[in-house]
Amino acid sequence: MHHAAEPPRRPTPRADAVTGTDFRIVDLTDLTDLTDSRDLTDPVGRTDLTDSTDLTELADLLTGTGTGAAAHTAWDAASVALLPPRLGRPYLRPGHCRVVVASEAGRPVGLLPLLRGTPGQIPQALLDPGPETAAVLPADPGDLLFVGGCVDLVAGAAVAAGLTEERRRAVRRGLVDRAWEQAGRDGLVPLALHVRDDEVADFRGPGRRAAELGVTCLLRLPGDGSDASYLAGLGQSGRRTVLKDRRRTAEAGLRSEVRPAGELTAAAAELVVAVKRRYGVEEHPRLVRSRLARWAADPAGERVAFAVSDEAGPVAVTFGCVRGTGLEIYETGLADAHPHRHEAYAESLFQAPVAFAQARGITTIDLGLDATTPKTRRGATLAPTWVVRPDQ
Repeated sequence: MHHAAEPPRRPTPRADAVTGTDFRIVDLTDLTDLTDSRDLTDPVGRTDLTDSTDLTELADLLTGTGTGAAAHTAWDAASVALLPPRLGRPYLRPGHCRVVVASEAGRPVGLLPLLRGTPGQIPQALLDPGPETAAVLPADPGDLLFVGGCVDLVAGAAVAAGLTEERRRAVRRGLVDRAWEQAGRDGLVPLALHVRDDEVADFRGPGRRAAELGVTCLLRLPGDGSDASYLAGLGQSGRRTVLKDRRRTAEAGLRSEVRPAGELTAAAAELVVAVKRRYGVEEHPRLVRSRLARWAADPAGERVAFAVSDEAGPVAVTFGCVRGTGLEIYETGLADAHPHRHEAYAESLFQAPVAFAQARGITTIDLGLDATTPKTRRGATLAPTWVVRPDQ
């Protein structure tokens, strides 16, 4: 006998008395249940779920399948990992994921992911953290609530791009306050890892402390797309480094091309494994292929790969995502033993993305964490990332 489905639990909103913004927490299992069946009435017609239309619209927003007004909202976020279509991905383990939703006049204007820690298990995104990140994690993360998510080493909120800067900041602060409040109710320890520098002020608050955790590298390019303008802005030392990169790549006979990311996930897996092994981290190629394939298939942004090859095949592959006028670098794979390893690395991570950006009108390249010396030598600037946690 088929039993009628239980209607999803409706989250209780909390209204901000000053701004009129509603803040509520939605469990992604509720949204997964809704997207598994597009019919809002159960199969035997006994349970009308039409009062859950707001949750359905939110489910569509978080999975990139919607066509309503909310689905067409433009969003600002520190990373594509925080954009609405990414938050609904099933591999983010929805049984442990929630989202703080800020709404105005019934329309979402802010989203903050929350990930519950699992006893005895470090989150997948932190399996090979740097020493700074490892130092702030407890031996057992089961009592943690990762505020702002725990994917791709960035924590933050997505806010509607149409809001003024003042309103965006107010929404972001309200989202974080609501998350901290929920952590207290659940007996969990809230922790935000790798909050970007331009958002950390909105993560601070009473009973919280922020400390520098890492460094991210950002390369800003001239808006005219001119290579001459880019080189002129580097200074003498930077120009010398970049021109030497280009000359040596040409002399080595390496071939550079830009392709859709999904076409290179299999070929790049062994190269990514080689980089991790070089730094003492073992990851099975099959798992790397699966992770790269998931990333390449995500709906947010345009996923591309910068491949540098010799006659035998790829020597280096860098994956990146285009969003508006920005390019966000995800990961680089590099052959461990190759006579032109350095040239392939410089071409894949710097020169090819810069040429691509100049041709596409892209003005910023987020080069990610670590490896600051080669990045700053080629024009990148540094900004801290932060950990925010209770001050006791």
